[in-house]
Amino acid sequence: MKDPSSSRRMAILIVEDDPHSQLYFTKLLAGLYDTAVADSAAEAYKLLHERTFDLVLMDISLKGDEDGLSLTRRLREEETFGSLPIVAVTAYAFPDDRKRAIEAGCTDYLPKPVSSNDLHRMIADLTLK
Repeated sequence: MKDPSSSRRMAILIVEDDPHSQLYFTKLLAGLYDTAVADSAAEAYKLLHERTFDLVLMDISLKGDEDGLSLTRRLREEETFGSLPIVAVTAYAFPDDRKRAIEAGCTDYLPKPVSSNDLHRMIADLTLK
């Protein structure tokens, strides 16, 4: 969580394998947050162990050996990431998908397409508590 007295900008990890979505989220967050992008679960896991992030935007459907929900479950097993806000962001917007994301350990869920207002409101809600 961001300490209001800190001068450090909040850092957000965008875990997304689609280049267009990577660009979209990066542009929505530009200037307000420090961002990093991981295009696979393996890259995200590595970055999370190398840097400190205040929030993760996690695509549920990642290409490769591990999807976003599996990575979230794995992160939640580590004490370091127990309270890290992880927001599932996905084009799958069925009620069961939201339930599966929350059960996997995601803090919240945003269906794509994500509006700028919804994204910024959710970030504020999750990080200013």
